[in-house]
Amino acid sequence: MGWTGIIRFGCAGLIAASAVCAEPDTPEHDPLPQNVRFYGHFTPSVLSVDDGVSHEHDLVDNSHSGGRIGVWWDDFLGYNNLRFNGELSLGLRSSSGISQGYQPDIIDFGTHSIRKLEVTLQTDRWGSVSIGQGAMGSDGVTESDLSGTSLASHVGIADTAGGFLFRTGSGTISTVRVKDAFPTFDGGRTRRIRYDTPDLNLSYFGKLRFAASIGVEDINRIETLNESLTDAGVFYHNMLGNFSIAGSAGLSLAETSTGREPQVAGSFSILHIPTGLNLTSVTGSRNNGGAYGYTKVGIRRDWFGIGETRFSVDLYEGYDTFGKGTRARSVGVGIVQDLERQNIEVFLGYREYSADGGSVVNYRDMQSVMFGMRWKFRRLENRRSVFEGLWQG
Repeated sequence: MGWTGIIRFGCAGLIAASAVCAEPDTPEHDPLPQNVRFYGHFTPSVLSVDDGVSHEHDLVDNSHSGGRIGVWWDDFLGYNNLRFNGELSLGLRSSSGISQGYQPDIIDFGTHSIRKLEVTLQTDRWGSVSIGQGAMGSDGVTESDLSGTSLASHVGIADTAGGFLFRTGSGTISTVRVKDAFPTFDGGRTRRIRYDTPDLNLSYFGKLRFAASIGVEDINRIETLNESLTDAGVFYHNMLGNFSIAGSAGLSLAETSTGREPQVAGSFSILHIPTGLNLTSVTGSRNNGGAYGYTKVGIRRDWFGIGETRFSVDLYEGYDTFGKGTRARSVGVGIVQDLERQNIEVFLGYREYSADGGSVVNYRDMQSVMFGMRWKFRRLENRRSVFEGLWQG
């Protein structure tokens, strides 16, 4: 079955799941059966980029948390659980997919819109095995971030304006993109087989989970390129008194133009719950691909009684990331306001980008501003079909 057929199958599966759950004689407010759950969100944003010569303003989908709709289906087999997860992107133009002189259609729906199409066998004792399109074992190892501001500012610098190219000192557009200068060495999504251990309870020391996967290259790659087809990750979380702690790390083999290169990445975040003060640190490196460090400090508090207000500032420093002797630096400020009753998060992010080509070439600095909202489709979780009641107040 080709990917076009898979898309049709995925769409048909979502519609069929909706139809199976719908019973005409059941009152409209009855919830879904416990083994079926729909979910999704919409993240419209406005992106403005100044590359030192020109200004670009575009309506986009925030690539860090792009709009999507999906379904979970569970079949309980004694002590085990067979799960199906289908997830489609809404196909809106992404913030990381535009650049100077290139603006794709506002609706960009295609084979790359399949985010997940996987089956998972989950057991309490032995863990879980997943097969299909989904997250690799190291996906998310750089995203242990308790600041709550990731929509506006996080280590994935390229999610905001990754397609834009730096201009040289003379104003000429270069071949160096933001995504080239600011990698994360995180995992991605592709067709793979993945194993996850059960959560290992370390008592006072928290919980630990390991994951490993092997994937195949997808010609129609998703937006965030997955260069690692063999990887492993470890994920940690804990509560120590008034502190919430999260950490993760991953090791993978990246398929690059120069061959297969090992890479590592990891992140750590700590949140003081009473004050909302938090600190996040991320680092990563690739053989022949450079290294970077990232630090974020923030605060999150419900000052206005409508939901948390979250604020952070961050710094990314990259070395040899787009060539020997090169440096990349980015400073960002982000604010997110949670509107709990409306299931909406409003965000505003400002970022500066600097690239240093060493003795070879100088680049002009770049700035970006992105403003938008994420609306979570909470009503989907208790509906008998994807569309029922979605737009009701």
